[in-house]
Amino acid sequence: MATPIREACLTADDQPNENSGRVQAALDKKGCMCVNRPGGRCKAPVVFDATEPYITCTANPRHGRAAYDKPYGKIVFGVLFGAIQEEEARQHGRRLEEQQFQQDTREANREATVLGLAEYGVYTRPGGPAPDGKTWSFALGNWQDEDYLLLHTPK
Repeated sequence: MATPIREACLTADDQPNENSGRVQAALDKKGCMCVNRPGGRCKAPVVFDATEPYITCTANPRHGRAAYDKPYGKIVFGVLFGAIQEEEARQHGRRLEEQQFQQDTREANREATVLGLAEYGVYTRPGGPAPDGKTWSFALGNWQDEDYLLLHTPK
């Protein structure tokens, strides 16, 4: 169990990464979760060591536990699972942006061919509805009359 935690919380140089900081922040909110008296938890600050991975209580070293053991495993894996989901969402967003850019490029190329443009850019359509009677030009980067391409198409 230690290996997945190490892989998620350390860089290639075995230095703590942002996930390690997220785990520490989550543990800071809870404090030591070991029972030190009937019905009570220690709640002293704890230190997460991603290289071991081990959690040490600053008040009582006997409260130290492996990061995957109860009562800390749920917190650690919850943070790491959340980080994985965030990264997957970022990658999905980048893929969508790339697909949109490819589509915009195809539209700009088509327009440039029809209009006979030697130099043109690729412009992303602004959000929201188009103004009445207008359509977006991906090659020119502005709103054009709906039939502007028809006027330039050879007959």
